Amino acid sequence: MAWVQKLPVAERTAAAPVRGGRPLAVPAPVWRNQQLRRIAQSRRAALRVHAAAATKAETVPTTAPPAAPASSAAALTYTSFEGNSFRVQFAKTGINVLVDPWLVGKLTFGGLDMIYAGSKRVARPEVIGDLEQLANETDVLVLSQGIDDHAHRPTLQALPKTIPVVASPSAAAVARSLGFRTVYSLRPGQLLALLGGALTVRATAGALVGPPWSQRELGLVLQENLEGGARGASLYYEPHADYLAESVAAVAPVDVVVSPPCSQILFGYPLVKGATDTLSLLKLLGPKVFIPLNNAEFDQEGPLADWLVEEGSAAQIQQQLAAEPSLAGVRVCGPSAAQPMPVEL
Repeated sequence: MAWVQKLPVAERTAAAPVRGGRPLAVPAPVWRNQQLRRIAQSRRAALRVHAAAATKAETVPTTAPPAAPASSAAALTYTSFEGNSFRVQFAKTGINVLVDPWLVGKLTFGGLDMIYAGSKRVARPEVIGDLEQLANETDVLVLSQGIDDHAHRPTLQALPKTIPVVASPSAAAVARSLGFRTVYSLRPGQLLALLGGALTVRATAGALVGPPWSQRELGLVLQENLEGGARGASLYYEPHADYLAESVAAVAPVDVVVSPPCSQILFGYPLVKGATDTLSLLKLLGPKVFIPLNNAEFDQEGPLADWLVEEGSAAQIQQQLAAEPSLAGVRVCGPSAAQPMPVEL
């Protein structure tokens, strides 16, 4: 990520509000050449994968899942790492964004594994592969919340601190405390341009994870921008299906929505509202594709896990979509953990 080193110190600051409709822009002098090399390398890797499949070779992966789209028609490729963690690669620019990464170790809250501990079923380190390779392929790191299942400290400690971070204020504080050099803190309504304007990140009002007077965490729209002012693919993500309708409506429409299909309830309080609020979210955003967030598809143990109640499923959301005329055209694309999934629009 040599281009990070070329950013002027004055631009390595928290994002400012949009002024005059112009977002904060971050230049990237060598980014395009790096992306061309990366795309070529990834396509060669994809060809090797297809050749291996043709000979029916059964091997354990030793490198990170290939980042390149498997289909030339794909607008983006989505890779779930279980929990809230995923990677998205935009096909036309080759931009890679790593979101809420949990890539090593167990998931705990405050390190109290006797209260709660989450373990991967599939996307374990030996399956994900070379963490250094994955990090080198990452252009931007996005953290939607400052809680451990979004800002997973063991993973963040293992990642290079040169990767630029876009985060909610609470997550930005975590990233800075761990030594990340370029951290942009966004609030709902703010817009940030990165990589010479090839990627914009727009923040919406996300989950309320504390008392009613707490500051909301973030939902985010990742927008790919092409030369000549054309737009590429766009993706909205918010991990709790918790949002303010007016904030979400302001960023509609988007191409892809990533949201949980299930609700998770603790002591009668809905922590995640997928079963009840994702359908309304899709009505607001009008996407072409819905990707269910696999945020409960891992093993959980401890008293806190025993008290969690889960309701709903991706299948139920799909049935609701089919019964809603305005959403009947929305495709549901369910990812398999650690397997790159091409998404066509």
